Amino acid sequence: MSVKETAQEVLKKIGGSKNVESVTHCVTRLRFVLRDFSLPNKEEVASIDGVISVIEQGGQYQVVIGNKVSEVYDEVLKELDGSDPTDKIESKAHHKSLFDKFTAMISGIFMPVMGAMAGSGMIKGVLAILTITNLLSEESGTYIILYGLSNAFFYFMPVILGASAAKYFKMDIFVGAVLGAALIYPTFIPFASEGELSFLGISVNMMDYTSTVFPVIVAVWFASKVNMIAEKFMPKDLKFLLVPAIVLLISVPVTLIVIGPIITLLSNVLADAVNAIYNFSPALAGAVIGGPWILMVMFGLHWAFIPIFIANMASQGYDPMMGLLLANQFAMAGATIAVGIKTKNDKLKALSLSTGVTTLFGISEPALYGVLLPNKKPLIAAIIGGSFGGVIAGIANTVQYSFGGSGLLGIPLIINTSGIDNGFYGGIASQIVGFIVGFALTYTWGFKEKSTVDSDDYSGNNTLLNTKINVNDILSGEVVALSEVPDKVFSEGLMGQGLAVIPNDGKVYAPFDGVVTMIFPTKHAIGLTSSDGIELLIHVGVDTVELNGVGFKSFVASDQKISKGDLLLEIDLAVLKQSNFQIITPILITNPDKFSKVSHENNNLILAN
Repeated sequence: MSVKETAQEVLKKIGGSKNVESVTHCVTRLRFVLRDFSLPNKEEVASIDGVISVIEQGGQYQVVIGNKVSEVYDEVLKELDGSDPTDKIESKAHHKSLFDKFTAMISGIFMPVMGAMAGSGMIKGVLAILTITNLLSEESGTYIILYGLSNAFFYFMPVILGASAAKYFKMDIFVGAVLGAALIYPTFIPFASEGELSFLGISVNMMDYTSTVFPVIVAVWFASKVNMIAEKFMPKDLKFLLVPAIVLLISVPVTLIVIGPIITLLSNVLADAVNAIYNFSPALAGAVIGGPWILMVMFGLHWAFIPIFIANMASQGYDPMMGLLLANQFAMAGATIAVGIKTKNDKLKALSLSTGVTTLFGISEPALYGVLLPNKKPLIAAIIGGSFGGVIAGIANTVQYSFGGSGLLGIPLIINTSGIDNGFYGGIASQIVGFIVGFALTYTWGFKEKSTVDSDDYSGNNTLLNTKINVNDILSGEVVALSEVPDKVFSEGLMGQGLAVIPNDGKVYAPFDGVVTMIFPTKHAIGLTSSDGIELLIHVGVDTVELNGVGFKSFVASDQKISKGDLLLEIDLAVLKQSNFQIITPILITNPDKFSKVSHENNNLILAN
């Protein structure tokens, strides 16, 4: 499928161009804000050729594409340009928590400018290398120009973020830029240290807002509310001239007098709290944040830290927390490459080795969502590797002096302009340790090749058979191949080998004597272990975890002993169907490596010694 066809299919499956409120993209994913989040079928979108995965987080519908994301994005924009932007559809409320709204706002404002910020940071890193190696003098005109170029983004950040925030809050972007420019107007800055200004007799506690984040974002949000009121009451013929004037006349003084000082104070308190945790024990902070940062990125929680990192760089010239994160990319790369080396599956081998290499250069999402997450244990290994590396970075007091790339591209960013120091060597060591731990844990513990299920493998020689499980003894319904499940994690056998049932009865029974090893709080999945060591997973439906237990009733608990024929679960299939969830239920042997052969015949799973 071509990138154009992929873009067209994505738009079609998410509800069409009329359902798109906005779209941006990062290194590997399209990030949609939809008018109606209930329209897309997650499984259908994820099954499109060219789509790796679908994630809903932070108020965004994220379609993971991989290396061709920019090409698909361009085609999406072409398709959207053909739609009438005034043709609205009635949208349903998409309920989000306050934190989700905050992360959606931060990501929506920062994502369009991340490229310019990362590029500026990389130039800073290269300049540090050139000056340390004496290839370029700080007194030379070349250095001065390149330094100004690399620092321009950060110095004028309120202007750039003002424009981006205005776009996010649906206001004239140039008014947002002017508001940001007013905060750092050269005449104002000296008063931040020399004395107070007054406006209409009101004292202004002037501050230096260069390189700041939150003051301008809150200011533009306030300005958008003023703009909305002004647009509503201003005569149409006067809007073009008077609305921007009114917005600026009200917003700039209010920001300088009220918003700026308050938000700056709160930002400093937040930054001080984060730094206090680091200062308590850099090594402990490295262990706690270094590896789990992978999970924070998965759930979009990392956006909450970006303004803190920027504030540290503005006030200190560096950020200590980012130095703890150097190892997690290498740990993911190590774990992914280990899978590629160990697997005999040609498709998984090619995916693992290629995405493992790209992860070394900071492009980790294809590896994360295509290899690590589906196999689980390699993801755990990567997290452990990232934490071990974080400890090394914490002990060495590794810090980062600018924003930019990650992985190998992050190395220039930890170079102190005063010269190579222990922090630099510690950062390199942390990456090496992260890679080695991630690789070693995955190769020795985190990945075992799964047996292939094939009905043709069944020899019919019952003397070789240890156990036969009829899946209809577990769940009544139509038995189908695992490949019919519209979820790659199950259909490609990444979770285990087995069959699937399209149920006509919502009762789930135990197929053998054993114990309940796991039952999800949402009751949509249950794990069993038989008395002779068979590990079985019953996963009712696809993505039914999102129902939070609605429509499910369990009759057993974790660690409870069971006998063959015991009722385990009862599912209201009507609830699942009404909520547009697939009811097809994978039934998997999750430890096929314990048997010489796992096969199936008719409705039976057959496990041979």
